Amino acid sequence: MPISQIKGRIVAVYNYFMALLPVRLANQLIWIDRQSNWSISIYEGKSFQHLQPTTVVTNPVLTRRDVTDIVAAFVADPFLVRGANEWLMFFEVFNHSSQKGEIAFARSQDGYRWNYQQIIIAEDFHLSYPYVFESGSTWYMIPESCEANSIRLYRAKKFPGTWEFVQEISIGSRFVDASILNFNDIWWLFVGIEPTEGSPCNLMKLYYADSLLGEWVEHPQSPIVKDSVEISRPAGRVQIVANRPVRFAQDCTKTYGYNVRAIAIESLTKSTYLEAQIPLDSHYLFKLGTMSCNHIGMHHIDFVSTDDDRCIACVDMR
Repeated sequence: MPISQIKGRIVAVYNYFMALLPVRLANQLIWIDRQSNWSISIYEGKSFQHLQPTTVVTNPVLTRRDVTDIVAAFVADPFLVRGANEWLMFFEVFNHSSQKGEIAFARSQDGYRWNYQQIIIAEDFHLSYPYVFESGSTWYMIPESCEANSIRLYRAKKFPGTWEFVQEISIGSRFVDASILNFNDIWWLFVGIEPTEGSPCNLMKLYYADSLLGEWVEHPQSPIVKDSVEISRPAGRVQIVANRPVRFAQDCTKTYGYNVRAIAIESLTKSTYLEAQIPLDSHYLFKLGTMSCNHIGMHHIDFVSTDDDRCIACVDMR
């Protein structure tokens, strides 16, 4: 019997027995390829350019072992929301059984210690990168749904745990990690593009609209990144820092999700776009190899500036 068939049978038997175990036990025992074993950690500093692993708690703060409602292969792509009385984190949980990503959330009282809650959005196709944002008094989310060849907008019926699909943003397909921003009363949408399924993202396009539910128009300078696996795929929320947007990009030059780069957007209008990478000494926001959980890479950041001039960030790493 060919080795590939033997491996296939071993995996099938393994998955069969894992499905018989309680979820909590399965998540403790599950075998994971370390190349894909993403987890979530908390960093902090005086700004996003001065982030270090927090010393308040031990990283990572969330792993697949914290998931209680499905058998999880990993957790990734965290987005933060700071409320009046608590912190919330939305992230991808990769379902080991279906081999698809689903969207979950966790709660915290201080931004450091997190309690997993539940899966809140699951579809027949893969979901990840749950870009959550508020418009008016309504919370929305654009999770990545590249597998469905669409960009899908969801709305919270009861925040944070109940969501409903609103509509597709019709600008094309094969888009990954759509990242939205309202700046100068215009909605902007940054999207990475995979040339073919499974290929590294090497293009970034930019669209704009006068209203969230309105018609989206491609920017005249789009694609704003061409033929680059270094800064073309979004790596977290587009933030406003010192009155200008800063976007974050996955650096995939060495491997997928190797590191994160920061790019300052110097001009953003319906007719102009200009950006510049933040100087080389602060390109790499995080040092690889400094922790046992980030010796391979990290590919996502979201952060919140607090009232006491601190910056608390959630990152994923492996």
